[in-house]
Amino acid sequence: MKIGVISDTHDRLESIVYFKNLLKNENVEMIVHCGDWVSPFTLDFFDMTFFDFRVPVKSVFGNNEGDIKRIFERNSKLSNPIEFALNDVLELKVDEKKIAVYHGHDKLVLNALILSGQYNAIFTGHTHETRQELVGSTYVLNPGSTSFAASSSIIEKASLAVYDTSLNTAEVFYFSKNEIG
Repeated sequence: MKIGVISDTHDRLESIVYFKNLLKNENVEMIVHCGDWVSPFTLDFFDMTFFDFRVPVKSVFGNNEGDIKRIFERNSKLSNPIEFALNDVLELKVDEKKIAVYHGHDKLVLNALILSGQYNAIFTGHTHETRQELVGSTYVLNPGSTSFAASSSIIEKASLAVYDTSLNTAEVFYFSKNEIG
């Protein structure tokens, strides 16, 4: 299965509209968001109104959510509600792959998940910088950010990833502001 992995969208709606088409063209069957949605209205762009294909969306919260109560209220009204983890870590089992999703804002927790050896893959975010690394037998993936910011600076390229469960690896896609219009 192909899974679209995104993180740190930070209300960049034009990026969301752009990458949903990319994920559709890549035939993803699920989207995983690694946190930092920020505002409740961002969820609308993951609903059927903007995604003309229905795939489950699963997510953790990051360290930068504006109003979690209203995010849950808004989510309950979506035609394709997002499955949010009720704690910091979301565990998934997809095609015999055990995956942990964690935003990454506590390095000790992130490293413990990676070094535990319990997961085939760890999806993380927070740094806004891409990471693809095999640590022992655990594939660590940070898709970067779709917000055109990293290390407290504006950056030229945003990114997301498509993870393939059959290969236990991902392809990272980069796009510029010019590409999204």
